[in-house]
Amino acid sequence: MNLVKIELEPVRGFRDYIPPESDELSAIEEAFRRVAMSFGYREVRTPTVERFELFALKSGEEIRKTMFVFKDKAGREVALRPEVTPSVVRLYLKQLNAFPKPIKVFYIANVFRYDEPQFGRYREFVQAGVEILGAESVYHDVELILFLEKFYDEIGLGERFYKVNDMGMLKLVAMRAGLSDDEVDHVLHLLDKAMYSEAISFLRSRGAQREASFIEELTGMDTITKVEEFEDLRKVVEKYFEDLLPRLETFKHYFSVLKGLGIDVRIYPSFARGIAYYTGIVFEARVPNFPISIAGGGRYDDLTVVYGGQPLKMTGFAIGVERTLLALKHLGKSVNIVYKPRVLLLVIDSMLEVIKYGVNVARKLIDAGIVVQLEIVERSRLGRMFEYASKQQFDYVCVVGPREYETRTVSLKNMREWKQVSVEEDRVVEEILNVVRTR
Repeated sequence: MNLVKIELEPVRGFRDYIPPESDELSAIEEAFRRVAMSFGYREVRTPTVERFELFALKSGEEIRKTMFVFKDKAGREVALRPEVTPSVVRLYLKQLNAFPKPIKVFYIANVFRYDEPQFGRYREFVQAGVEILGAESVYHDVELILFLEKFYDEIGLGERFYKVNDMGMLKLVAMRAGLSDDEVDHVLHLLDKAMYSEAISFLRSRGAQREASFIEELTGMDTITKVEEFEDLRKVVEKYFEDLLPRLETFKHYFSVLKGLGIDVRIYPSFARGIAYYTGIVFEARVPNFPISIAGGGRYDDLTVVYGGQPLKMTGFAIGVERTLLALKHLGKSVNIVYKPRVLLLVIDSMLEVIKYGVNVARKLIDAGIVVQLEIVERSRLGRMFEYASKQQFDYVCVVGPREYETRTVSLKNMREWKQVSVEEDRVVEEILNVVRTR
C-alpha cells in the first residue's frame, strides 16, 4: 500500500479553529442570534454557492475582483458567496415578496473573498447580519445601531463608536458628473480606500470640476461629533448642491436621534463603503486604536430592481465574527461565555444494567444543562482516566460501577479541590450545580 503524505496546513488564507478560540467564536454567534431574535428578526439560510451574476451585477469593484468564481459540472458560472445581502434579496424575490412589510431577517454564514491575507482579513470568514426589507423609515436605520449596541453590551465589548455618512449623497454627486456606472463605482471605491486625491483627480479628468471641488471640501472637513457642528456640513452642501439640503436634513435627524440616545456616532463627511449598491446612510462600527472595522452596513434601496423586481426600501448590516473576537482581545476582554459544568462520567462495568444506570445518570446531567462525556472503561484504566480528566479540565468525574448501581449512588470527584464523595443519584445534579465554580 502506497502512503501519500499530504500537506497539513490549511490552504493559504483559510484557518482552523480549536478550543478555546472556537468556543469564543461560537459564543459570539450565539449572542448575535439571541439579540436578533429579541429584536424580532427571523433566521434565513442561503446557499454557499450562487450564480456569479448575482454578485457581479452590483457588489462593487473590490468584491467583483476578489470572488471565487468557477464553472460547475453543468458549465454554469458560479461563485462562493462573497457576502449575503444579494442572496437575501434573491430569496425575497423568490419566496418572501408577498409577506407583510417590513420583513426582518438575520443570518450567520461563512463567506469567501480572494483577498491578500493579513490581520483580520481571511479568505473565508463568518458574517452575522440582519436585513430589513421594506425599511420605509429612517428609524429603521437607527434600529440597526440600537441592535449593535445591545449586541456589544451582550458580549462585553465596551469601547466602540460608529463612523457614519450619507454615501447616497456622494453617489448622487458622482452621477451628476455624467460618469458611467462603473466610473461612479470607481470613485466610491477610491473614497472607501481613503484615496481622496485619486478620486478628486479622476473627477477632474472627466471634466467634473464642480463635483471634484465638492469632494475636496468634504475631505478637508473635520469629523463631526456634535449636532451643532452639523452646520459646517450644511454650508458646504448648500454652496455646491442646494437641492440636496432636504436629504441632508434626514441625515441630520438620524444623527441627532442617535446622539440623543447617548450613542457615540461620528460623521466622516467623505466616508464611503466599497459595496456599490448602497444608496443612503452607511456606517461602520469601530474600536479605538483598532485598525479595521468590526461591522458595517447601510441603506440599499431598490436593489430588488437590479434583479428584475419592484422597488423596495431596504437597510441592513453585517458583523465580522472573527474580527469581533480580535477586537475583544485588543481591548483585553474575554467573550462572555455562559459556562456549563463539564463532567466525565465513567462506567466501570460491561454489565448491561450498570451501563443503563450510567446512561440514565448522564441523561439527568445533560437535561440540567451540564456537559457530559460518557466513557465505558475497565477498572484498570481508572487512574489513567482521572489523569485525562485533569488535563482536559473537567470540573468533575462521576464514577458508576456495580456498587453505585446497587446503592443508587454516584461517586463524585471534584477535580478542582480533589475531593471525592458518594452522592445519591437524585442529588447529583444539585451537588454539581451548587458547588462548581463558574468561569
